[in-house]
Parts: sequence; structure tokens; C-alpha cells
Amino acid sequence: MTRRSALTLTSAVTAAAVLGVCAPGSYADTAAPEERQLINRMDGSRLALLSDGTGEGAQAITLRAPSWQYKTVKWTNTYNPDGSMVIRNVAAGKCLQPATAAPKAGDGLVVRTCDGSAAQNWTYRWEQTDGNTGVTAWFSLRPKASPALAITLQTYQGSGSWDTLYLDRDQNSTDRLWRFLRDGATW
Repeated sequence: MTRRSALTLTSAVTAAAVLGVCAPGSYADTAAPEERQLINRMDGSRLALLSDGTGEGAQAITLRAPSWQYKTVKWTNTYNPDGSMVIRNVAAGKCLQPATAAPKAGDGLVVRTCDGSAAQNWTYRWEQTDGNTGVTAWFSLRPKASPALAITLQTYQGSGSWDTLYLDRDQNSTDRLWRFLRDGATW
């Protein structure tokens, strides 16, 4: 096995372990998606909905303080046949999407009724590293309609215990890196 094929295999195994990725060409629609928290690398904050709201258009934020125990911190990710994913908030029963129909830098993020629209499809890009394997468990989340953008933190909002989110240029910085985390798991 060449070094390159070993790295490709390692990347695929890591993707499967971290994201629950189906094998290429398969579409797992029969099992219920696993509920997880979506964690940001920069400050360890957890994706949730502002004021724990579950209504149409509720604003996505991240919670920094562990004392904030929102019911909206649980998410599922379901893969589409094309490899993109839909990210659904468990408590709201709604899907994550950019606040506007034509995503652009500066747009916020909200949840809306899951309708299968392109606005609710997300792609990911693994973090780039200089290490030997180049594999990490962190990735940027990009609207499929605008893959040059990524979900980004705008830090220290409110009392400093939560962050707002917006779309900005996709780059390899910690405010744009995420991972799904099972309950009780460490990062």
C-alpha cells in the first residue's frame, strides 16, 4: 500500500468514525440519525438556538458557558446521496440553513421547517494540517449553494456566555472548524 493510499484510507475511516459517513454510493435512510452536539474548535462552544427557541426562523448561536443547558444543543446530520448533509435540530424539529435564500458573507444562520430545499444542504471540508497524516476530526461547514463560505463564530455576544454565527470566507481557522460530539465524549 502506498503512503498516499494509506492516507486516503485513514481519512475515510476517520470520516466514518467522526461523522457517521456512509460508504460512497450508499444512502442510509433506515436508521434514526444519532443525536449529537456540534462543537466549535475555537472556544468549545455548542451549537444551539437563541433563548432555546424552537420557532420558525429561530437564530442559531453557540453556547460557551457550561451553565447554559439548552434543550436545543442536540442535532442530527443525515447524508444526501450526493454527499451533502442536512443538519436538523432535535428539539425544534427544524433544519439549519442560512438566513437568506442566496447565502453571502455576513448572513446569519437560522432553523426552518425541513423542506428538502437546497438551502438546507451543507458540505464539509476537513481541516488542513501540516502533520504527517493531515487527518483531524475537525471540519468547516459550508452551504452547498455557496461552498466558498463557512459557518463562523462572532464571539462574545450577550454576557460573553454565547456567540452569534454568520457566514464568512471558508478558511482554515479555528472559528470555522466544527465536529459532532456524542454525549460523554471528549474532544
